[in-house]
Amino acid sequence: MSELTLAEASEQVIAKLSQARKEPDWLRTFRTKSLKLFRELPAELSNLYTKYADLTGVDFESTSLELPEPPRADIDSVVSKFKTDRAITIYQIDSKTLPPEIPEALLKEGVVFTDIGTAISRDPEYFKRYFLEKAILPEDDKFAALNNALFMSGFFLHIPKGMEITTPFRMVTVLSSEGNSLFTQNLIMAEPRSKFTVLEELYSTKLTQQSKRSTYSALSEVYLHEGAEVTYASINNLASNVNIFSNKKSIGKRDSKIVWSSALLGGAYTRSRLESVMKEEGASSENVEVVFGAGTQRFDTASNITHIGQNTSGHAVSKGVVKEKARAVFKGMIRIEKEAKNSRAYLAEHGMILGKDARADAIPGLEIETNDVKATHSASVAQINDEDVFYLMSRGLAEDDAKKLIIVGFFEPVVERIPVPEVAKRIRRIIDLKWSGVYDFESYLKARPLEDEYYEEEAHKPRDLFEGHYKYR
Repeated sequence: MSELTLAEASEQVIAKLSQARKEPDWLRTFRTKSLKLFRELPAELSNLYTKYADLTGVDFESTSLELPEPPRADIDSVVSKFKTDRAITIYQIDSKTLPPEIPEALLKEGVVFTDIGTAISRDPEYFKRYFLEKAILPEDDKFAALNNALFMSGFFLHIPKGMEITTPFRMVTVLSSEGNSLFTQNLIMAEPRSKFTVLEELYSTKLTQQSKRSTYSALSEVYLHEGAEVTYASINNLASNVNIFSNKKSIGKRDSKIVWSSALLGGAYTRSRLESVMKEEGASSENVEVVFGAGTQRFDTASNITHIGQNTSGHAVSKGVVKEKARAVFKGMIRIEKEAKNSRAYLAEHGMILGKDARADAIPGLEIETNDVKATHSASVAQINDEDVFYLMSRGLAEDDAKKLIIVGFFEPVVERIPVPEVAKRIRRIIDLKWSGVYDFESYLKARPLEDEYYEEEAHKPRDLFEGHYKYR
């Protein structure tokens, strides 16, 4: 199928894909339905956001449907650069997935960490139930439908009841070719009272010509049973010729907790949708997100918080900086349903503009169907303060260094709240390099050995972004 493009995807292509992967009939039917919905659905379902649905440059006509398998030498080279003993890592290098090395003790306890294709083939009936009632259905979003139709890789993680695992589960995806596509679907099952961390890292080995766009699509779902706690941290540092479509969603049962941390730094066009659903009483979520756009990058992000159960809490904050001709749209919605009394919700979206050609928009919203709740949102978009720049320059800093210091200070309240120290440090490093105009993969690695980021930091209490809000006092 490598000669086919995304625009040529059809029922016949789906049938060949499913047959080649030896998938059950129900999955082929699900893929076919999803492809049909992709053709029918608009880019935005909500009228609030229709005018912001700008897909200029997102052209599937020339994007190949399948990635080639990389040479063994390239695989070994990438693995050597990212290898660490302080995380359990599964690698996705173009179309090649390398299974992780899981400690025998965890395997005996029932931990499962494998690629999604292997997981489905081992227990198709289990996944049949999941696909029929999954968190992100094809009808929920146009590009989620496309992923549900064409996903060919991804991972499945299952942590048994009561297990607390301190070693992170890590998925590293590296794209090295151009003009191709990669569709991944990730599924995480956290059984009651389990506690663990997932790290998702996206990189490209080199910058390539903007005219040869690649496509990366990921759909990630996290199911948290009673009392489960999951930290999901992700870094997107793909090259500036990759269009990125990301959908993430969690379903939280009683007294569960999820912490999302996202750094959207790479790509040509990034469309990100993240939703936390507090389904049962006592569930909570926290989402922190940073965006840094330069050149002609475009970011379209949405952070949604949905309260269904009583006594739930959901907090989200997004901070973005755009310079040169970059653009960013920050969207989000707090939804509190009729039975979700005593819910607490906070949504903040703040953008900073560097230069007359950069642009940012912030569009938070509220939908509240009950009383006895605390819910608020805040938004701001502004240019960098010239007085702050002048003050720092009067203290001896060059203009560029003064602006950089202001940007670092703008991001830091969010970055320091990320609960995975190595991810927070990696974000700081990429921001520093990107400010200097360095975007390539090799310079990122040379800045400091990756292994140096895996160490224990002294515990500290980050500044409070949420509970200190005046409406919670």
